[in-house]
Order: sequence, then structure tokens, then C-alpha cells
Amino acid sequence: MDFLWVLFALIYRFFYKMNRFVFLRPQKPLQKSKLIIIGSYLMGGAGKTPFTLYLAKSFLKENFTVAILCHSKAMDEYEWLQQEALDAKVFSTKNRFRLAKKIDGLFDIIIADDGFEDFRLSAHHKIALQWGEFAHDIIDLFPSGYCRSLKKDHPDVTMTLYCGNSFIDPDLVFSISEIKNEQGDSLNKRATAMCGIGNPDRFFSDLQDFGITIEKKIIRPDHDRKFELMLKKELLLGKPIVITEKDCCRLTLETRKIPLVFVAKQKLSVLHDFKL
Repeated sequence: MDFLWVLFALIYRFFYKMNRFVFLRPQKPLQKSKLIIIGSYLMGGAGKTPFTLYLAKSFLKENFTVAILCHSKAMDEYEWLQQEALDAKVFSTKNRFRLAKKIDGLFDIIIADDGFEDFRLSAHHKIALQWGEFAHDIIDLFPSGYCRSLKKDHPDVTMTLYCGNSFIDPDLVFSISEIKNEQGDSLNKRATAMCGIGNPDRFFSDLQDFGITIEKKIIRPDHDRKFELMLKKELLLGKPIVITEKDCCRLTLETRKIPLVFVAKQKLSVLHDFKL
């Protein structure tokens, strides 16, 4: 079985390299706007969108105009950023490179959320969020491991920020600040945990650190279009369910108002100053 996973990882690596060589060759940088790329070596669940939100708000406080580029497949992230970064312009697109060229000069700052693997984008700053799960070799790549690329694939990274408590002195720490339903009630100590994100184990761990006893874990695909349907089925059991902010963006207002639906608010702590 291990041999098969490594074989699949080799096949994935082959198509990754071919796609980069044929379709994603580096292009000229933007002429007017400053482009910042946020990414990670992981397949998902690295905190790219919360960090993108943090950067956008920081630039907005300095009176810069800000645009954020999301992939059209990640509509939950698009909705979340729209809700939280009201003064930024959030775009949903299949082609971040083409859109970045189109809006060059219309904004002071353009942030490409999860634009790490589009090598056509030449960034003023390319920021890697690095966790403990790190791709050293082929065996660490999808589907054998958790990563989609190796560090050597990204020699143009200008800044690496170390995330989580797996490092002695991390730059960024993600945690849960509160868990409440639409009525403002706090969650008691026991609940079902349901999520459709890149790294569900990290969400479950954060809940336990917050003091929640997880009675049942439900894992849905990242950006799951059936998330609300499956949530409603689980709600028929009459037990409280806690979800992420990103998952909440997939729900209708009617479903959000159900008292048994609780949302875990994420907190990003930046422990070291950095300048862009």
C-alpha cells in the first residue's frame, strides 16, 4: 500500500512539473500595483485566508487601496473576505494572473490569496506560511503526504512565516477566540464538530484547546457544496454543532439562525513584527 501511495505521488509530481513548464511559465511583473502572494507548501488548511485578511486590514489602516484575488472554486473564502474586509475589493476568478494584469494600477496593493502555485505571477513579496508538516521529498507530496510542492519549487519566496506551536518561536499562532450561535449564546462543553476545510485535524485540535469535548467528528471536502445539506441532516439529531467561519459562509441566513449552529471565531496572533 505504501508503494502505491508513493507511486501516485510520483505521478502527481510529473503532472505538476509538466503543468508548470507548459502553462505556468513566469511572466513580467506588474508595473504599478504592488503584488503580494500568500501561500503554503501544504494542500490546504495553512491559514492563508485569515492571514490575507490580516494583511488587507493592515494596509487599509494605512490608507492604501487593496484588492484581494480568490479562486472562483473557493466561494466560501470569497464570501468570508467580503464580509470581513469591507473596504477592500475582493475578486473571484479562475485566472489570478490575467486579472492581476487587468487591474494593475487601479489599486495600491493586490493580494493573491493562495496564489503560490501560479508561477506566472511575479510578486513583490511571496510569503510562505510554513507549518510542521513540511515536504522534504516525493513521499511527502499528495496523495502520499500533506504537501503539494517542495520548498525548492519556490526559490522566489521572499519571506517565510512559521505557524503554530510546533515551532519553538513561531511568527503566527492561530486559535479560537469564541464560539457562539447567531443569538449570541456561547457553546457549552460538548458538541459535534463539522468542517469542510483543508486540514480538519487542526480545527478539531483548536476546539479541544478551547475546552470543547468533541462527541462526534464530521469531515466534509474542502469548499464542499453540499455542506449545508449535510449539516441540516445532522441537526435532526438535536445536538449542537460547531463549524468554522469559512463553513458558515456556505449557509443561508435561515440555517445560520438555527440555535444549534455554533461558529468558532478564529484569532490570528502575530508574534513578531515584519515589514513589507
